[in-house]
Amino acid sequence: MSAPWTLAERAAALAAAERDGCELLVIGGGITGAGVARDAALRGLSTLLIERSDFAAGTSSQTSKMIHGGLRYLREGQLGVTRQSCRERDLLARLNPNLLRPLPFLLCAFERGRPPWQVRAGLWLYRALSGFEGEFSMLAPAEVARYCRDLDTRGLRAAGLYVDQQVDDARLVLETIKDARRAGAAAVSHAELIGFELDPAGRLRAARVRDRLRGSEHVLRAQHCVNTAGPSVDRVRRLAGMQPAAELRPAKGVHAVIARSRVHADAAVALQAEDGRDMFLCPFGDVHLIGTTDTFSDEIDAPVVTRADLAYVLAAANRAFPRAGLTAADVIGVYAGVRPLVADAQAETPPSSVSREHRITQDDSGLLSVAGGKLTTYRAMAEQIVDRVVAALPRARANALAPCTTAARPLRDDAFERATLARELTQRFGVAAAVRERLIEAWGGAAPALLAASPVEQRVPIAGSRYLRAEIAWAIRHECAASLCDVLERRLRVAAMVPGHGLPELAELAAVAAEAAGWSDARTQAEIDGYRAAVERRYRVQP
Repeated sequence: MSAPWTLAERAAALAAAERDGCELLVIGGGITGAGVARDAALRGLSTLLIERSDFAAGTSSQTSKMIHGGLRYLREGQLGVTRQSCRERDLLARLNPNLLRPLPFLLCAFERGRPPWQVRAGLWLYRALSGFEGEFSMLAPAEVARYCRDLDTRGLRAAGLYVDQQVDDARLVLETIKDARRAGAAAVSHAELIGFELDPAGRLRAARVRDRLRGSEHVLRAQHCVNTAGPSVDRVRRLAGMQPAAELRPAKGVHAVIARSRVHADAAVALQAEDGRDMFLCPFGDVHLIGTTDTFSDEIDAPVVTRADLAYVLAAANRAFPRAGLTAADVIGVYAGVRPLVADAQAETPPSSVSREHRITQDDSGLLSVAGGKLTTYRAMAEQIVDRVVAALPRARANALAPCTTAARPLRDDAFERATLARELTQRFGVAAAVRERLIEAWGGAAPALLAASPVEQRVPIAGSRYLRAEIAWAIRHECAASLCDVLERRLRVAAMVPGHGLPELAELAAVAAEAAGWSDARTQAEIDGYRAAVERRYRVQP
């Protein structure tokens, strides 16, 4: 049974942190911060995670939803990144089989592109770097139609078929934070760092934080601080008195979302834009994700998708699937995220060629910051960061801590037989197959309790999607969702993945949330207005 996690627990955690302080303060509630908080808490460190918005509100909910080795990095000679990514992919999949799902990929060889031998060699090296886990096969042109009937096969000589993994990225962040809380960490969203307090020697001793829900300010004492603020990492360093060198190069990545029915593809298909940029069309539930672009950007807080961005993505898709004839009218939604790449600001290297390796920096104040990295490698990154924190502790305290256990511990207790759970959801609650599979991935063994706690009239899909109204109240009561945006953008992926973004039935969805959260009529209307504005800004094309 999932433990309650509401705004009451959030307020108590903030009050306790102000009263007692903590050993480790983690700043930034994306995937890296979530991983650090979990690793630290499991070792026995008193840990608090703060996030200025919602958990996973930035880059960590705007990815391609892939847990992968990064086959294209081989072309850039990034063997170390690929090796680590492959091994972390396999580890995450083995520990969390009900959270991640295998995703087949097609890598095609055309007459005017990469030859079949090159595809085969690349896939052999990819498999070797993962310790010869998994298999790949080479398909003849006629066999490709089994996976993608709409692919333009003119000039197709062969295709490599291999398997990576897929995950709901925001769900991965939330499950990581929930396990951190089970291990003793506290996590507070909508808590913005506004400054630091330094001791006479210039070392960090406390952080000043504004509670954005209540408007109050708090001073949180911390022995150590880790900055995992993603694209805002340099902003946090400046609050600690540093003037960091220009080594962080934010890069915007854009995705378009179309209905799964518009292109037949039961595998992710590698695409190539006219300028040579590699992209993918990836099945994700009822939709396909097409992306991603890769352009340096100075806008890190509110990246948007422009008409030019969308035209670029659709042009690449239509080169691969000309019969589909995709236009802007086919687009259900769009989204943009910003990757915190580490690169020389003066370098001419294009974003797609910049290494995805991460960099850990320690400032004179003691602030430990991390930039770069990938969704796939977050666990290994967190282990390295917490190792650095432990190394800075007094010897007696360091020796009293447990070793890192994240390589052997699943993110949640999924001690159930999937077929048995699926049968229960169908027979007891009448859940359709597609909805049932997503419920198991999203909530695991808590899925029956979620449905049992909801009225029958809420056990219905939102706009015919795989997301249920019943999940709204559960997210507010069990995942500390503070707003309608928190629920419909990240706990459920309604904003980006559902036709109409949930707007046609928004009043009914808001009523479910209001009942669970105890909102007044005025607050409920404000939530409706806020969500409409967020959809317009983040999930629709901007001029």
